[in-house]
Amino acid sequence: MLSKVAGKARPILISVLTLLLVIGPLVSRHPAVAQSGRQPDKKKVEKKTDVQKGAETENPQEPVPQESKDEPHLKLSTQVVNVEVSVIDKKTHRLVTNLGKNNFTIYEDGVKQEVTNMAPGEGPATVVLLLDNGFQNHYWQGYFNPTQAQEIFQSAAGFVQTFVKKSDYVSIVTFSMKPKVIQDFTNDRERLYNALMSAYRDLLNFSESNIFDALSFVLLGGKAIQLYEENAGLGEYLGLQEIEGHTAVILVTTGVDTFSRITFDRALKIVSQAGVPIFTIGVGNLVFKKYGDNWPATARLTMLQAQNELNAFAQRTGGAYFPMTFEGEIPSIMKSIEALLRTQYSLGYVPSNTRREGKERKIKLEVDLDGDGKPDNDKLELHYRDRYVEPGGPPPKKS
Repeated sequence: MLSKVAGKARPILISVLTLLLVIGPLVSRHPAVAQSGRQPDKKKVEKKTDVQKGAETENPQEPVPQESKDEPHLKLSTQVVNVEVSVIDKKTHRLVTNLGKNNFTIYEDGVKQEVTNMAPGEGPATVVLLLDNGFQNHYWQGYFNPTQAQEIFQSAAGFVQTFVKKSDYVSIVTFSMKPKVIQDFTNDRERLYNALMSAYRDLLNFSESNIFDALSFVLLGGKAIQLYEENAGLGEYLGLQEIEGHTAVILVTTGVDTFSRITFDRALKIVSQAGVPIFTIGVGNLVFKKYGDNWPATARLTMLQAQNELNAFAQRTGGAYFPMTFEGEIPSIMKSIEALLRTQYSLGYVPSNTRREGKERKIKLEVDLDGDGKPDNDKLELHYRDRYVEPGGPPPKKS
């Protein structure tokens, strides 16, 4: 009798155990939590001594989120004026390396300043590739003339190929009417290449080139959309002027601003105050040289003005301007930019003048190569920003 009952109960018991195994993992052992965060596993609480508590108070350790492990460790700068300088020997045309802090003297409005920090150019760099992707750049201009979009994105690809190392971080931002963040900071070349390809195929843009607004965005920060994610809303991004260390903007465009909200003077003030070198590459010169004589006077004047504005952004920030005529110039231009960035000395000082009225201040830099106390500027070619705009309003409160 018992064997018959056991025989009938065995299938039922197997079914119950199978059901428990299936639904067991689906039943949460903890209270429900929001999808925006994860609830950590509960750990056994151990009683700590006063020495352990004191050590935790002095050196608190915050957990690092899993998502941020691959992101660059960027530091926010304090109230320090940063001056990026490249030193070139006039006789040999070679970059001068292995200089120390004592080789440099900085003057602000004629007053000597104390150099508080210095970083050699061999360190990692944080760079934003700022690319003009207005729809008009994709217009066909003849069998033997590359489109301006081809020139822009081939230049960007050349920079990624020659420059990016494991310690660097590069971001890709395009613009037409508004800026688009195609790729946030990364040192992965494959991701950067894929982002460039996606941006090149992105034709959902206006026939505008708001260069001044785009420069303001990458330097000061603000809100922007991501490629193909306009419906996801705007994202908040940090400006390069808040980043400490070697930073730069590589701007590739025709230079013709069409519809920016801010003026050229306002943009020039922003780049002067940011302290970030801007390297500008002007495209569209081949078409201008071939057909510019047949253009209306206003069109020729617009192109010449655009070239002057790109040169002004570079000169004011200590960068360099490269007018590109042929695609074959891309490798040499990118090697020149890499050489300037890799050998730039990053100097910093706290101004002795505490005035905050938004006025312009002039910077003079002297370099003493042999340590005899006399500047050797007559033997050198120096690339640095020779002025900046002081902040306006009251100083920021200390947190």
